[in-house]
Amino acid sequence: MRAALPVCIEVSQDYWPKAKYAIRMLLEPLGLGPIFKLRSELGSHGLYYGQNPAGLPSTIIVLQLARNAEGFYDDFTAIDMTSVRWRKHADYHFPVLFSSENADDLVASAFYWLSGWQEFTVQARDQHGRFPHNASLQAILEVTRLPVVDFYRTLLRARLEGAGIKTDLRKWAGRDWAFCPTIDVDYLRHWRIGMILREKVEYFLLNRRKVGVRERWRRLFKFTHSYFSRGDAFKIALRNMYQAIRAYGNATIFLKAAAHGPNDVSYQLDQPFLRELLVDLTSDGFEIGLHPSYHAHTHIAYVCGERRALTEVTGTDPLSVRQHFLRYEPTITPHIQEAVGFRIDSSLGFAECAGFRNGTCMPFLRFDPAGNRVMDIWEMPLLFMDGALFNRQKYGPAEAIQESIELLKLCQMFGGVAVGLWHNVIGEELDYPGWGEHFEKTLRWGGSNGAYIASLQDVLSAWTGYPLGN
Repeated sequence: MRAALPVCIEVSQDYWPKAKYAIRMLLEPLGLGPIFKLRSELGSHGLYYGQNPAGLPSTIIVLQLARNAEGFYDDFTAIDMTSVRWRKHADYHFPVLFSSENADDLVASAFYWLSGWQEFTVQARDQHGRFPHNASLQAILEVTRLPVVDFYRTLLRARLEGAGIKTDLRKWAGRDWAFCPTIDVDYLRHWRIGMILREKVEYFLLNRRKVGVRERWRRLFKFTHSYFSRGDAFKIALRNMYQAIRAYGNATIFLKAAAHGPNDVSYQLDQPFLRELLVDLTSDGFEIGLHPSYHAHTHIAYVCGERRALTEVTGTDPLSVRQHFLRYEPTITPHIQEAVGFRIDSSLGFAECAGFRNGTCMPFLRFDPAGNRVMDIWEMPLLFMDGALFNRQKYGPAEAIQESIELLKLCQMFGGVAVGLWHNVIGEELDYPGWGEHFEKTLRWGGSNGAYIASLQDVLSAWTGYPLGN
């Protein structure tokens, strides 16, 4: 139950929805629900956001509007780096993007990160059409590993409690923080024809890896052993991951329902292995989400058809979605997701590295800058992905585990949620050495440190206090 907090916003008409959204997202994790009022209705306690607090009771908390904030959001322009101010909390330094002469504008600063404003202003995209980390403000300011919005909230909380307004951090099914293991099932068959040719021709005969003769024979032997072993490595991995997670709670499994290009590998949703596994997953409360095909992030017809196909197999409309390759075009993708009927997305993490793409470890509603409105879809921010840790950041198992746990500690510190992404490849040490160890030890750390471990849907429902189910 949220405690009501009167809030008066005095800003321009166009900026008002943005300020309202940012204030709501800042207050909700504190157990406070803003009730927006006119100045004359504010009373003796509450929040004021604007530039003219004169005449308000001294008990009102004033959040100063920076002079350049409204004008900045009139157009999609880049942040003026000279306006960034650095603040310190505990041992952390974090940036505030908008400030007035006497105070920081936490509202305008929070809106920038939560709305993904930079992704509308930066035109750079990588080879898969994704917003690149190296073009982000996080990379420029070197704060990728900091949930800066959550630091803003900490400052706001101190002011609220200093004014006698009680805050109560929302719980996760009675726990102080949450951890959502998720699995993207890109493949259900390991040794496909292309992979076999890679091993025999590219790696062994042509030596594309440029290794010595002994290493070529060693790999060929391991490939042969794996190929003739009973059962498919990726199917075995998926079942083993399910068994490991169920010891702590449940999770979200993202399944593909179609292939529309070379970056998609098709598999049948009605195959006996999946049908049997789905029975077990459902009985243990696991959530099944959709992992749309490679081009679906800009094609609503693909998403509609794929969601329908998954529903036919599971009997339930999936509420959670994660885009394949984390492809996410902010002017298109969230509108498709909302229109089709998804309630939760968990695509917004960086493809190249772990960290906080929207500056927070809290769930937040998406905002549509073009329509100047709050969207009806929650973002469960993606914290880390196995492929980014091992393939892009080039970590070994020990480094990947350490990086993941350090980020989990930040989520724990703020009472937030950590979303981890793994693929069903654990145990396949030929191509994915150490990935299984990372999965097992990271999951164990979360379970040993008080996290509520559950699916995206269960975790978000526990936090909001109302069910998101069909």
